[in-house]
Amino acid sequence: MTDTTRTRNRRGEGTKLRAEILAAATRLLESSGSEEAVTLRAVARAVGIAPPSIYAHFPDREAIVDAVVDEVFREFGALLEAAVRADTDPVTRLRRGCAAYLEFAERHPNRYRLLFGRAELIERGPERPVDPARAGSFQFLADSVQRCVDAGRSTSTDAFGDACAVWVALHGYATLRTNLPSFPWPDGQAMFDRIVLGPARITAAD
Repeated sequence: MTDTTRTRNRRGEGTKLRAEILAAATRLLESSGSEEAVTLRAVARAVGIAPPSIYAHFPDREAIVDAVVDEVFREFGALLEAAVRADTDPVTRLRRGCAAYLEFAERHPNRYRLLFGRAELIERGPERPVDPARAGSFQFLADSVQRCVDAGRSTSTDAFGDACAVWVALHGYATLRTNLPSFPWPDGQAMFDRIVLGPARITAAD
C-alpha cells in the first residue's frame, strides 16, 4: 500500500500538524478499539508524514494516546454540560446528565472504553500534570448530587460517596450493556431510575 502524501506545513503551522496527528490517532483508536493500533508508523502513514516528524510534537506513542484521552474527556464533558444547560431543577439536571453519559457510551463505545480503561487516569506526576477535563465529568456528577441535597430532593449525607455509587452504577451498566446486548435487560427507564435515583438517594423525582 502506498503511503498518503502530504503537503509540507509552512512555518508556524506546527499546531495544525499536531492536530492532524491527534485526529489520525483518534481515528485509529475509534476504528480498532485498541490502543495497540496507535503506533508512530501507523499515525505517520495516516497523516502522510515520516515517523520522525512526530517527535517535534510528541515524545512517544504514549504521549499521543494521552493527548487523545484528554481530547475525548473534553468532548465528553462538553456533552454533559450541553445536556443540562437549560435546566434549573436539580433532579432533572441529574437525570439528563446521566442520560447523556449513557448515550455517549452507547454511541462511542471505543472512545468510552478509552476514557476509563487506562492506567494513570487521574494520576501522573509533576512532570506530566493531569488535564482538568479528566476529573471534570466526575465533578459534574458530584455537583449534581450535591444540588439535589441542597434543594432537599436527596437524603444523602455524603454527596461525594453517593456520586461515586452513581458513577460505578453508570459505568457498570454502560459496559455490560455494550458487552451483553442480548441480555434481557429491564425496561430502560426503570433500570435508569434504579442506577441513578437510588444511589443518589432522591426522595422526589418530579
